[in-house]
Amino acid sequence: MRAFVISVVLVASGCLRVTQFRCEQDSDCGPGGVCQPVQYCSLPDPQCGGQRFVPSAGPYANQCVGATGDGGIADAPAGDGSTIDAPKCDGYAALGGAPGHVYKLVSTGDTWSNQASACTASSPGSAYLAIPDDANELDALDTLAGSAADYWVGISDLATPGTWQNTKNATQTFLPWTNGTPSPGAGKDCVEAITDSAEIDNTHCTTALPAICECEP
Repeated sequence: MRAFVISVVLVASGCLRVTQFRCEQDSDCGPGGVCQPVQYCSLPDPQCGGQRFVPSAGPYANQCVGATGDGGIADAPAGDGSTIDAPKCDGYAALGGAPGHVYKLVSTGDTWSNQASACTASSPGSAYLAIPDDANELDALDTLAGSAADYWVGISDLATPGTWQNTKNATQTFLPWTNGTPSPGAGKDCVEAITDSAEIDNTHCTTALPAICECEP
């Protein structure tokens, strides 16, 4: 669902209405538009050497998008040649049962690696594919995802087969497998959360699934 945020700013000459539009996918942004990881639209602009945020892009309005190689944004050049910092954990929200961190649902399905990269790009150095540390946090993530679809979490054995690590490169200790152990079969190296059972399972990393990103404010 497209989301609009309307704010009214009073100035000496009268009232100025500023509209902010949050996107979820590229098609929300019109022809040539890109929905950036911070959920604002950008359009092609040769002066930026790539894309420029549209006027309704909130704190990024009319700024050039910084290229990071995976479609994310870093410090975006301002119109005067200076840079603006991307707000930390922008677009994320707190969840009950998971205090301290904030989260964001990515409803569009994609591979585990692509979802992990998109989460990191949304707030470099602070965000990653969500890691359920205990049953309370997993339950909160399931609630955010809803019952419609299972989703990727930040656990895999891609680095060392049989050793399950999270996206912070630590050995994962909370592993509530659906059958008590990982599912057998070659190539099932990435972990999805099963929303209707509050458990996890391993499956092929190329499966297109939604994801939840986690960010540390």
